[in-house]
Amino acid sequence: MPPITPIDTEIDADPARPARVRRARTPLGWKARLLLAFSVIWLAPTIACGSFAPRPTPTPSPPATPFLPPSANATNEAATAATPFVVVDPPTATPLLPITEATPVDGAAVPTAAPAPAPAGGSVLAAGQEARITAPNGLNMRSAPSSAGTLVIQLATGQKVTVLEGPTDAEGYTWWRVDGGNGQTGWVAQGDQETVWLSAQVGEPQAVNRAPRVGERVIISADLSVRATPGSDATLLTRIGPNTQMTVMAGPQSASGLNWYQVRSDDGTIEGWVAEGDGETRWVSPME
Repeated sequence: MPPITPIDTEIDADPARPARVRRARTPLGWKARLLLAFSVIWLAPTIACGSFAPRPTPTPSPPATPFLPPSANATNEAATAATPFVVVDPPTATPLLPITEATPVDGAAVPTAAPAPAPAGGSVLAAGQEARITAPNGLNMRSAPSSAGTLVIQLATGQKVTVLEGPTDAEGYTWWRVDGGNGQTGWVAQGDQETVWLSAQVGEPQAVNRAPRVGERVIISADLSVRATPGSDATLLTRIGPNTQMTVMAGPQSASGLNWYQVRSDDGTIEGWVAEGDGETRWVSPME
């Protein structure tokens, strides 16, 4: 057996205990342990996780589509369509019922509704209807449909007349034959290209600048004395104020240079004579 060299063995030099041979230490011993340690460190993740192979990336699942009723699904699809459009069904035509005429029984005539009577005045002038004078300065009534006709009377602005005849065109005007309400009749022009002188629009009653007639309603336009008889020196009965309406009972009568009319209140408490006016201002005007 070959002798052991100091490189392979180590003798314990402690004299107190028997000599023993220590484990041989060679350069390969610590290298092996170092390699083992590196192997453990390298293999530790593999042992813990199983493998270094890359794990597949999880693919997210698409969200669940909520259930919609059929009408809602249809609406959702229409909203996301590439080219939205609306289809409208054409309306269903409603059949018209045939118009049938009543057949007379035993030759009896079928009653028909009578037309309503035309109101006083209208949209156009016509014979038999009332009209109103709208000329700003009154309107001349003549004996013929011509400016050369004899002047019968001058009709006051606002006065109502009754159309008797017409129209007749002459001298560039349209003429109508009218009754002024006092028994006088004649022809008046309807107007020119700018102003209407005779209108079919009668409207509400209004004060008219003309002499009153017996039986007419009149309106008082001033503080007026009511006297027992015609005349400024007659007994004073009372006084009436503006906008008082009375009814003409008699007149006219001339006294003290004025024309007088007998008037009466609606309740009959006032009755007497009043002056028509002073020649420049009218105090008593008929309502038409």
